[in-house]
Amino acid sequence: MNNPLQIKATDITDASELIDIEKPEQGLELHVGSNVFRNTNGVVKLQGKEQLVLETQPQPLTLLLTMDLYDEQGTRVGHIRRNALSTHSAGRFTIDIKTSNEATPDDSPFVTVADRTTGRTVFEACLMQRRKIRITVGNFYTHKGELVTVSPHYCRIGTGLTLFGDVAESRGNAAAIG
Repeated sequence: MNNPLQIKATDITDASELIDIEKPEQGLELHVGSNVFRNTNGVVKLQGKEQLVLETQPQPLTLLLTMDLYDEQGTRVGHIRRNALSTHSAGRFTIDIKTSNEATPDDSPFVTVADRTTGRTVFEACLMQRRKIRITVGNFYTHKGELVTVSPHYCRIGTGLTLFGDVAESRGNAAAIG
């Protein structure tokens, strides 16, 4: 009858003596347009390939982006690794980063990637809360050369797939789109 998992009950007379056990942090919640991907590992798979990764850094609070950039033929034209552009990408793309002490609506960390040749914003994401990231803008291509468009209302890949208002549980894996 010696059960190693058996716990001896004790009388606790003062509720202030209760120990508050902090829950381990769950994965990131990604908001892509109006779509929500819960409990992700920060990776976004587009058409079966991991194309971008979002991470957070605690002090100062920073949103980190790793991303492959492709053209309409599916040729890789740029690479970003944790907010640093590769040398061959720096001539074509710019990256703007804002850090903060906290993720508040007035002062949220963000990362923005722009294409110098077109002047368009390619990708933009902000940290809404410590574990919630919103991708607010997307105008980039997949490895298959299909245009990904993210607006506040939807996420579209090419002409065949449009997601709006979907909620998916990723169970610690990548957010898979397409």
